[in-house]
Amino acid sequence: MTTPRNAKITFISAGAGSGKTHRLTELLQEELTLRGARPAGVIATTFTRKAAAELRERVRAQLLQQGRFALANAMGQARIGTVNSVCGQLVARFAFEAGLSVEQQVLEEAQAALVLDRAIDAVLDGPQMDTLLALVERLGLKNGRNGDKEEWKEALQTLVNQIRSNDIPLDQLDGFAKANADALLAHFPTPTHEDLDAAVLQAIRVAMPQIEAVAAAGNKKNTATYLALVKDFKRDLEHKSAPWSAWIKLSKAAPEASLRATIEAISALAGRAAEHAGLHADVRRYLALMFALAGRALAHYQTVKQEMGTLDFADQEHQLLGLLDHPEVSAVLEDELDLLMVDEFQDTSPIQLALFLKLARFAKRVYWVGDVKQAIYGFRGSDTALMQSILAALPTLGGQKEVLPASWRSRPELVKLVNAVFAHAFADTLRPEEVALKPTREDDLPGAVVANWLLGGKNIDEEGSALAAGLRRLVDSGHLVLDKAQKRMRPVRYGHIALLAASHERVKTWVAALSAQGIPVATAQPGLLATPEATLALACLRRFNDAGDTIASAEIVSLTDGADPEQWVADRLRYLATGAAQELWREVAIDGHPAHPVLETLRHLRAARPVLAPREALATVMAACALPAIVLRWRTRHGASADGARVRLANLEALLALAEQYEALCRSAQHAASVSGLILWLDEIAGQGQDMLAEPAIDAVKVMTHHAAKGLEWPVVVLTDLAKDIKDRLWSISAHTAAPFDANQPLGARFIRYWPWPFGPQQKLAVADEIALTDTAAAFRAAAIDEEKRLLYVSMTRARDLLVLARSSRKPSGPWLDALEAPWLLPDHDEEQGDLGVLRLPTGESVRAERWMLEPTGAHPANPVDEDAALHGFPSVTRASVTLPLHFNPSKAQDGRPVSVVDRCRIGERIAVASGVDMSALGMAIHACLALSFTDPRVPLTEGEVCQLLEGFGVTEHVPAADVLRQVTALHGWIQRRWPGVRAHAEFPVQSVMPNGQLLNGRIDLLLETATGWVLIDHKSSPLPVERWETLAAEHGPQLSSYAQALERVTGRAVQEAWLFLPVAGGGLALGFG
Repeated sequence: MTTPRNAKITFISAGAGSGKTHRLTELLQEELTLRGARPAGVIATTFTRKAAAELRERVRAQLLQQGRFALANAMGQARIGTVNSVCGQLVARFAFEAGLSVEQQVLEEAQAALVLDRAIDAVLDGPQMDTLLALVERLGLKNGRNGDKEEWKEALQTLVNQIRSNDIPLDQLDGFAKANADALLAHFPTPTHEDLDAAVLQAIRVAMPQIEAVAAAGNKKNTATYLALVKDFKRDLEHKSAPWSAWIKLSKAAPEASLRATIEAISALAGRAAEHAGLHADVRRYLALMFALAGRALAHYQTVKQEMGTLDFADQEHQLLGLLDHPEVSAVLEDELDLLMVDEFQDTSPIQLALFLKLARFAKRVYWVGDVKQAIYGFRGSDTALMQSILAALPTLGGQKEVLPASWRSRPELVKLVNAVFAHAFADTLRPEEVALKPTREDDLPGAVVANWLLGGKNIDEEGSALAAGLRRLVDSGHLVLDKAQKRMRPVRYGHIALLAASHERVKTWVAALSAQGIPVATAQPGLLATPEATLALACLRRFNDAGDTIASAEIVSLTDGADPEQWVADRLRYLATGAAQELWREVAIDGHPAHPVLETLRHLRAARPVLAPREALATVMAACALPAIVLRWRTRHGASADGARVRLANLEALLALAEQYEALCRSAQHAASVSGLILWLDEIAGQGQDMLAEPAIDAVKVMTHHAAKGLEWPVVVLTDLAKDIKDRLWSISAHTAAPFDANQPLGARFIRYWPWPFGPQQKLAVADEIALTDTAAAFRAAAIDEEKRLLYVSMTRARDLLVLARSSRKPSGPWLDALEAPWLLPDHDEEQGDLGVLRLPTGESVRAERWMLEPTGAHPANPVDEDAALHGFPSVTRASVTLPLHFNPSKAQDGRPVSVVDRCRIGERIAVASGVDMSALGMAIHACLALSFTDPRVPLTEGEVCQLLEGFGVTEHVPAADVLRQVTALHGWIQRRWPGVRAHAEFPVQSVMPNGQLLNGRIDLLLETATGWVLIDHKSSPLPVERWETLAAEHGPQLSSYAQALERVTGRAVQEAWLFLPVAGGGLALGFG
């Protein structure tokens, strides 16, 4: 590739809300009207189809306003679209030079992913699989970190993607495997020639008789656990299947003190796993197999596509990259290409960056528009370092940089806040003028610009309840926001609010919590096929397709009639007792069992099945069975409202759209589409999380991930999960340039790096510490912190009027928020709650702010409408009775006998707890210390044991072990003084059948057995002062009342007293019931 000959490259740095779309429109119009660019000579790429359509129509509208009708009419000739779309157009244009058919069948992204996944599965069936699976087992790579996919298979998929996005020749993969193994193992000890397997087995044989004898003679749990561990390890090692993590675990494990000398040789030998020649060989074989399998999968994928006569998006990029070096293609483009514009430059993949550099040498003018501060898609394969290398080389490419200086999105105070945070956060990489924007909005909204919400609660579910309380309070307060379309102030609605979460799993958690509190929510998440309306539609389709699918019949009866399982199961059993054909149940009227209208309709439709295409069959079933009318009668999480109806109907439309997608996939693959195939395909995409819920326009809080919010904006944005950890990619797969960057060969020397951690869950060992101190680890950590800071920039700049930092009171801050180095963002905990105040910025300016302490609330009605009322125009549905769950958890009890405080006393002294502690973890740690202290009354708890337990729960730095031990001792003394000679039972299991038929299961923290009855003691680590202990009685009384009633039912003995022991607050509270 040669240096660009014609291009005048301009990189436009467009901060969040700086008017990027307006500037793109302005530039394109100027090039067309002032600089003579021809519409047919324009290439403009955008990140989405919507953005491309918006750019084209904006320019066309302005040209029409100027009376440039010919240019406006010719805008259809401009190549404006996504990168994939433009690549496809250019490959089609030069198909002859590429040796391809002009008529190309291109797989959509979802279709390509399915075909590629099947290609990977195909190569995994080979003879090398047994070897690979054995390696995976020994290296601890069987279970994925996220728990839903095997780690090694996920790694294989990532390898394939990195090879394609970096345009890596397959003949380089063997070298990559060896280079990765060499680099990783260079940090390990030199492999020993000693036979460590034989040595450790011999040490076990020598020590085993004494270990078994001591274990049999005593009752020490740690010795029994150690013996079981040694036996398992010995068995696996003799079968050559012992995981390397088991070596490390064995080296750390220990029985009782009297055996320490006996097992010393075992521990020493097991601790040498890092120098085991077998470990080094396993790492090398694993990497060699993984890179080889990735190459074979890609070769097989290519073969499958050739047989199908199709391309995918990556093929188009690869084809175009080669075509741009073709002399005839180069000549045409140099003559025709007047303007190259690239939007969202920071999010392009390495191969796309190479394409843009090659295209730049033909264009007469080039604009790259992006924002380094918003480069957040490293997990998808984009390479921020590569992009920054290209930008650094701009001067040598004849380029220049332009910065958009103003913010047109957010209110002035919010712009000042963001400037103050990120001018400092990005100070090491960007100049202040590349970060700070000048506010331009002139409206003067009242109220806070930033809010700190501290979410109370002992767990994530209770924090979700507190979060819902904050949202409801915000809407009820009438907080004013600016209506962007009408340019006027109006009270905030739920539809003005976006809530951002750290992960898809956390999105589900917040959606469930908000829905339970009656807050309307909308989310772009998978799960369409799990909705009741989609389940009903698919049950009807399955029954239409298969007259023997009686499970579908049951689903139809249950969902359409709202019948309890007890009702329709009993009806079916009575029907079967008549001897009638089981598949005809409720489909035809037989012996007093009337036909169900939906099942009867499906029976009549079934004759048309051979002539209906899959989507047509689904649409026919929906219409004939009146599914829209049925689902409109259901109450939803939005209440019996118009919004709830829109959600249901939109999900049915989304299901039809999936059926269309299935038919398109069949056409591309040249396969016959069928109803059975559609049903199987829908099940497959649901398993892959590709069945996206519909997103109708309703007045609901938008819940999504921080990453998904990029490019969007709302009046109010609530940021959650701000205390999350920062994870780097040291032990995952990434790509980098292994030589000095060359703008003429941007993909030259690209290298795929993969270091697998070979010790599974065992993380704390010397080799890990050594690697963590290397420059490589430091670079990965720094890159991860930089990317997380960029993600926070994206999230915080989504808000137009109000930014809410919703933080857990259990852990108000953490690595993510701390990465900003802006402690001034977090107000003092003792600040007056709810008062509108000010937040002082480091610049000396201030912005209006407020702080709310939010506590969990009880259940809240979903909507103020009458839930028993039918929707207008539809008949009502008989309400199903509420079926109680079989098991009852006393800790979830919310009502019961009246609770009162009958006594209170001091027990020991208050424990001083450092700020920032996870109160849930602290409570479990103290709970464990108390339980251990009662296991053997003859052996007092030691401070060392307390330290070990606190360390296990990660709270050592927050509470002194001596203080915890003091409170444990105080409790024992108090019990002996109040109930001398009492027998204590810690963690006492209780199971009882309740009067309503539920089964109560639980454990009583401490049960005292006296001569006259029982004394219940429940430990609560609340730090509340004594004047607020009454609230604890209301909160935890129902739990103790449930336990008391269960004990009395099971034992026939009365519960004399029930106490809450408060080790942190230093006291006790006696409760009375009835």
